[in-house]
Amino acid sequence: MGSKAPHVLSIEERKNVLEISNMFVDIGASSEEEAKSFGIEVGDPIVPICPFEVMPNPKMLMAKAWDNRAGCYIALKVLEQIQRESHPNTVFCGAIVQEEVGLRGAVTLAHKISPDIAFALDVGVAGDTPGMNHKEGHTKLGAGPLLSFYDSSMIPHLNLRDFVIDTAKEHGIPYQADVMPGGGTDAGKIHMAHNGVPSMVIGVAARYIHSHVSMVNRDDLDHTVKLLVELIKRLDEDNVNQIKGMDRRKPITR
Repeated sequence: MGSKAPHVLSIEERKNVLEISNMFVDIGASSEEEAKSFGIEVGDPIVPICPFEVMPNPKMLMAKAWDNRAGCYIALKVLEQIQRESHPNTVFCGAIVQEEVGLRGAVTLAHKISPDIAFALDVGVAGDTPGMNHKEGHTKLGAGPLLSFYDSSMIPHLNLRDFVIDTAKEHGIPYQADVMPGGGTDAGKIHMAHNGVPSMVIGVAARYIHSHVSMVNRDDLDHTVKLLVELIKRLDEDNVNQIKGMDRRKPITR
């Protein structure tokens, strides 16, 4: 991908962010006919190359699109592990499309499944990204799963939030409180489906999200999987009803 070299930009052009309309993808073709002869058509997707890589610190993992490959990985590992556990639930996992352009897949999935409880598995901006200060973010890679307390699309169901925190504490799982006023997740649509679905966003901190060189920590992924497995084991009918406020006589069991 390219643009005009900075050497030939005017002073005014250098002050401005380059418009996408002034950028291009150079495939080495000298004409439209030659480009078509390469097998390229209008509308073909373009994907930057960034192979998965374990960094010199083996806990640090680099790949493109951890947002939201991380959520897909976590969901698959949870499904794998709950096969060996006793739990009272029917568990659905969905790799939902078009989150970044309107949370569209979340609407369809919520209406198709009609869940009792929902967890959106996502990433958050790592506050220990070089160049960021504490006011811009306080979460860190390797400090535990992110529990979202607020984002632009949702405030989590408080009973469910407390249930998640209690479960993490009970099992010694570290966690970080995340506040993201500038973004949202699929839970923003799921929690409003039907008569309302108690929802919570659980994820991991990531550096350089929305790029092809993002980075996460393996310990965060593992702890998030462990937390979700323990939640699934605890979320029986009594606890779900208590979270929803349908049975105020019984305390939430541990």
